[in-house]
Amino acid sequence: MHIQKLEVLVEVAKTGSFSTAGQNLHISQSGVSQDIKKIEEELGVKIFERSRSGVVQTNEGSIIIHKANEVLLKYGELIDEARKILDIHSGNLRVSTIPAFMTHLLKPLMEFKNLYANLTVEMSENITELTVEYIQQNKAEIGLICIYEDLLKNIENLHLEQILEGTMKVYVSSDSPFALKRTITPEELLQQDIVLYNGDYIKWFTNHFQNTFGKMNILFSSNQTEELSRTVSSGMAITFAPDFAIKNNTYLLEGKIIEVDILNYEPINVSLGLIYTKNRQPTKIEKHFIKFLTSELQYYIN
Repeated sequence: MHIQKLEVLVEVAKTGSFSTAGQNLHISQSGVSQDIKKIEEELGVKIFERSRSGVVQTNEGSIIIHKANEVLLKYGELIDEARKILDIHSGNLRVSTIPAFMTHLLKPLMEFKNLYANLTVEMSENITELTVEYIQQNKAEIGLICIYEDLLKNIENLHLEQILEGTMKVYVSSDSPFALKRTITPEELLQQDIVLYNGDYIKWFTNHFQNTFGKMNILFSSNQTEELSRTVSSGMAITFAPDFAIKNNTYLLEGKIIEVDILNYEPINVSLGLIYTKNRQPTKIEKHFIKFLTSELQYYIN
């Protein structure tokens, strides 16, 4: 069980509310609910009773929550000891990321800052190609990018660590006929109005698709994921994105938009990766951040 699940458990117990716990931990209410459900299923114990006024601990749940508090206390002691051993007290760290993952990074960054209060982290949002340039030009130490075929030849001089493997999916309104079928063909895609996230991987995928099947009816592109999700949920258009990029999207979790598979088309595989330079050895803080970020992103996205 991941330590963050215990933090969610304790916060729900403290506040008596999924929504308040979510606000305090910067997690959606549905995300909190899912975490609690997973904990109860994993332990085989009913921890909370739900009611209109909030949540109440069961007798068995009170025992579990008490133990969770003890574990978190010990975890804090463990982190203090690790900090002493590594002798990491302060420093600067520059991270460049594709904009779609800024929301995914907020929680891990807050956790990392809790470990090293004097650490300064500078975040910049850039498309993948610009993030590669930032690392190559020493404007950032670590980059988070989408990995695709055409990009690989441009990063041969960088270390690349693949974090997640994903698949390109189509996202439609819950009222769409494709929501029932859960599949769509390239020919059917060409008949739809489409909105796109304005990222270089999406542009590469779109160009590849159009060169194969013909011109799409693209209404607009935007970096505003809320605007794109709202447009799709209203039924005005469809969109596509890597499944890991949208997995915790509120509209998806609430069933307002539905994930659909693309039939009879390759390539649809995409990966998320970390890059950093080969020209020098990463510092202790950079090595720790890379390991920490990899673990946290895999947890939050999965």
